[in-house]
Amino acid sequence: MMTEGCERERNAIIESLPEKEGLRFAALCHKTSLSQGDILCESNQDLQTAYFPTSGVVSLAMVLDSRSPLELGLIGRDGMLGATLSLGTFAAPMRAVVQVSGTSLMMTTAQLEQELRASPQLLEAVHHYEFRLMMQTLQTAACIHFHEIEPRLARWLLMTQELSLADTVPLTHIQLAHALGVQRSGVTIAAGSLHRRGLISYSRGEIRILDHAGLECAACECHASLINRYRVVFGKDPEPKPELPSKMSTGILQSTD
Repeated sequence: MMTEGCERERNAIIESLPEKEGLRFAALCHKTSLSQGDILCESNQDLQTAYFPTSGVVSLAMVLDSRSPLELGLIGRDGMLGATLSLGTFAAPMRAVVQVSGTSLMMTTAQLEQELRASPQLLEAVHHYEFRLMMQTLQTAACIHFHEIEPRLARWLLMTQELSLADTVPLTHIQLAHALGVQRSGVTIAAGSLHRRGLISYSRGEIRILDHAGLECAACECHASLINRYRVVFGKDPEPKPELPSKMSTGILQSTD
């Protein structure tokens, strides 16, 4: 279902625009639902639609031969799918799949191209996000190579929670293993270790973050490094952190494949 003339939604790129400009831009968008597993684009495929998520998480993955896709980036309400359009590139660099269900504003790439030419503020916001996304993919590639599964899992849980703004996240072990680029057994061992340390709990397929600060300490430095790099380059945080519904955050990690 899509509706025209959306009210201003909470997407960081749109929120960064001046009030009047943000309202005008949002009114040009359609609102759509994002369902887990939806493929929004394939790598090297020309993008027809740009997405500005307002909730949920979109995974960016590289596909090589017949191997399982390797996740290199996450998009949430902090950014958009289709930022490369600001560089004059319509071809998608990676496959985009909805990892966590949510909602998004959407606009045809043809219309977005016109908006980018007409609005210096929008072009600057998209360029800033494109740089941040590039840093994220490079950091993730290094993280996969050098860091152990457990700190990577902690980082992934924190990042997904921040982007999705959701209390629960339905994922199977195999989906999370694909996201981290590891075997399913590795995810089970890492989650068990975080549980024994009192950072998370899980039962009947539910994983609950018990100690957010402790999980941040358990995570590798990649997430904090990205925020610090963005602050150095642009002199500000990528976006204000939203308040969580409660001190205790919850996610679901289903045990079935």
